[in-house]
Amino acid sequence: MMKRMDRSVGTVLAAIMLLLVRAPLAAQGPVMSPRDSARILFDGRKISVTYGKPTLRGRRIFGDVVPYYRVWRTGSGEATILRTDADLEVDGAIVPRGAYSLYTIPAEHRWKLIINKQTGQWGTVYNPQLDLARVDVTPRVLKNEVKDLRFRFERSDDESGLLMLEWEHTAIPIPFRVSRDTLLPSPRDSATLVLSNARIAVNYGRPSMRGRRIIGGVVPFGKVWRTGANEATSFTTSAKLVVDSMTIPKGAYTLYTLPGKSRWLLIVNKQTGQWGTVYSANRDLVRLPMKRRALAKAVEKLTIDLQAAGTDAGILRLRWERTELSVKFQVR
Repeated sequence: MMKRMDRSVGTVLAAIMLLLVRAPLAAQGPVMSPRDSARILFDGRKISVTYGKPTLRGRRIFGDVVPYYRVWRTGSGEATILRTDADLEVDGAIVPRGAYSLYTIPAEHRWKLIINKQTGQWGTVYNPQLDLARVDVTPRVLKNEVKDLRFRFERSDDESGLLMLEWEHTAIPIPFRVSRDTLLPSPRDSATLVLSNARIAVNYGRPSMRGRRIIGGVVPFGKVWRTGANEATSFTTSAKLVVDSMTIPKGAYTLYTLPGKSRWLLIVNKQTGQWGTVYSANRDLVRLPMKRRALAKAVEKLTIDLQAAGTDAGILRLRWERTELSVKFQVR
């Protein structure tokens, strides 16, 4: 009798445990945003995007559910992943073959696409220090409403295409080009100058023209530029420097520039160690006017050098394409 009772109690307990396990799963309901993907082939090399696919459900999306001017996971659930078997150029940015996360910063008239080197994380986990590139894209208005967020590819020719992001009444076209040759990341280079026992140095990523229009194109006017490629351009000085009436104390800094059609500014920023696209204006130390000169011969690779201009004076010079920019400083 006792054995039968033990078996009965055991059966009841097992049934209760099964109900407890199933109850939370049932409470979760169906997955609201299933994963989806889009892909395209170029000469056998696959480019794909995998993403969580949310739906409108009667909501106003852009400017509300997806607020403007904030980083968005560009999907739902896990991070949206771009995988490419080919080296890509996305609006001048080099994207070597591999896997990346895609984020965006939506706005009314201009979006920013962020290609980030971290993968495998939840979509809301975003580390700007791992940004590979940030690209400006212009949204289009769709006549017909798109209820479920979708990515799709359009082929332009044998080497280029568009990655389209569409949702609600908004389309985001992202142009890209497939390179048939391996795109080498922009190598690091440096320049050093010793004046009056003071050591001044610049370290920067050195991109090439590669047939592109640089000034006013890849490097647009009116937007802060990292003044190089990849990691931020670093500037160090072991002595105080003076430019006109402005002082740069000894220490380590990051150099940015603000290009203009008639005037360029060199920005000396107190933040260091960040990726080149990470810029905080509130960390600016000084903004210095740069002297601009047209070059007779194009310079293929960005070149930054330091030259002596006297026993205690020097010149920082930047040359790329047919433009030369310079700033003169003194050691104090």
